[in-house]
Amino acid sequence: MLRLPLLLCLSLLTSGVFAQQLSLEELTEKALTHNLDVRSSQLEQQITESRIKEVKSSALPQVNFAGDYKYYIKIPAQVIPLSAFGGPEGAYSAAAFGLPWNLGSTVQANQVIYNPGIMIGLKAAKVGREVSELQIRRTKEDIAYNVAVSYYNAQTLAQQVKFLEGNIEALDRSIRITDLQFQNQLGKGIDVDRLRLNKVSMQTQIESLKADYIKLVSLLKFLAGIPQQDELTINNTIQESTVVVPTSQESGLNRTELLLLDRQQFANTLEQKNIKAGFLPTVSAYGVANHSVFAIGGDQSYLKGIPAYWLGLQINWNIFDGYTRRHKLSQKQLEGQQLSLNLQKTKESISMDITNARTQMSVQNQNLKTSEEQVKLAQKVYEQTQLQFKEGTIDISNLIQTENALREAQNNFLTSLVKLRTAELDWKKATGNLITQ
Repeated sequence: MLRLPLLLCLSLLTSGVFAQQLSLEELTEKALTHNLDVRSSQLEQQITESRIKEVKSSALPQVNFAGDYKYYIKIPAQVIPLSAFGGPEGAYSAAAFGLPWNLGSTVQANQVIYNPGIMIGLKAAKVGREVSELQIRRTKEDIAYNVAVSYYNAQTLAQQVKFLEGNIEALDRSIRITDLQFQNQLGKGIDVDRLRLNKVSMQTQIESLKADYIKLVSLLKFLAGIPQQDELTINNTIQESTVVVPTSQESGLNRTELLLLDRQQFANTLEQKNIKAGFLPTVSAYGVANHSVFAIGGDQSYLKGIPAYWLGLQINWNIFDGYTRRHKLSQKQLEGQQLSLNLQKTKESISMDITNARTQMSVQNQNLKTSEEQVKLAQKVYEQTQLQFKEGTIDISNLIQTENALREAQNNFLTSLVKLRTAELDWKKATGNLITQ
C-alpha cells in the first residue's frame, strides 16, 4: 500500500529535478550568462586584456642573452704590411691571430627612454578594452531580444492551442446535437459530416501548432545555453495589459552602436597620432656584459677568459620613408571622415527607430483593445448561434460561419498582443534600454 505513494513522490521529485519552468525574466537572465555567443565574447574580452598587458610589457626593460662557441679547424688569417713590424715597404704577409677554441657570452639589457608610440599604444589598448565590453553588451542585447520574441511567439502558439481546444469542445456539443437531429430525421447527414470535417481541420491545426511550439522551446534552450535533453516549460499566460506609450523624447544616446562608433573614432585619432609619432626618433639605453674565452689544447694548452662591460645610448630615426607614413596618415584621415558620416547616419536611424517604435506601441495598444472587443462580440454571437442552431432556427452554414469568425477574432487578438509586446521590445532596443547595465 505504501509503494504507490512512494513512487508518486519519487516521480514528483524526479520531474522537479529535470524540468525547468522559467519566466521570461529568468530565462533572459540565464541566457545572458550561459549563451555560447556571450561566453565567446567574454573570452574575446580576456584576449583583449592579454593584449593590453603585452603592450605594457614593451615599456619594461628587455634582457637578452646570446652565447656563441667556435672551433676553428684553421684560424682565419689577415693580411698585414711587413713595414709595420720593421720589414720592407710594399711587402705583405698573411698572419693568423687568435686561438682555435672560442666561447663568447653576452647579456644585454635595453630600456626604452623615449618612444611616443608606446604611450599611444597603451591608450589604444584601453580603447580596445572598452570596445570589447561594448561588443559583449551588443551580444547580450541581441540575445535578450531574440529570447523575448521567441518567448512571446511560444506563448501565442500555446494560447492558440487553448482557444482551438475550447472551440473543439463547443463543436463536439454541436456534433452531438446535429447527429441526434439526423437520427430523428430532423437534420441532414451531410451537416454532421461538415462539422466533423471542421473538427478534423482544427485537430490538424493543433498538432501543427504544437510542433511549432516544440521548435520554439528548443530555440529557447539553445539561446539560454540549456542542454536540449533537459526539460523546459514556460509560463504560457500572456500578460494582456496594455503598455504605457512613452511621451518623452528619447535621444537614444545610450545605444551600443553609437558608443561603438564613438570608440572607433577615438581609436582612429590614436592611429593618426601613432603614424605622426613615426616622424620622431626613439631613444633607448642599453647595457652589455660580455665574456669571451679563448683556448688551445695539446702540449701547449692555454685558456684565457676576457670580460668586458659597457653602457650606451641608441637613437633610431627614420628620416625619410618614401612618403609611406604620409600616405598612411591620409588613409586614416579619410577613414575618420567615414566614421563621422556613419555616426551621423546612425543617429538619424536611431531617431527613426524611436519614432517608429512609439507609433507602433500606440497603434498596437488601440488594436489590442479593438481585437479584445471583437473576441467578446464573436464569442457572444457564436453562443447565440449555437442556441439558435439547437432550436433549429438556423442551418449549419451559419454555425460554421460564426465559428470561423470567432477563430479569426481570437487569432487577431493574439497577433495584436504579440505585436504590442514586440513594439515594446523595439522601443527598449531603440532607446538603448533593452538590458540593465
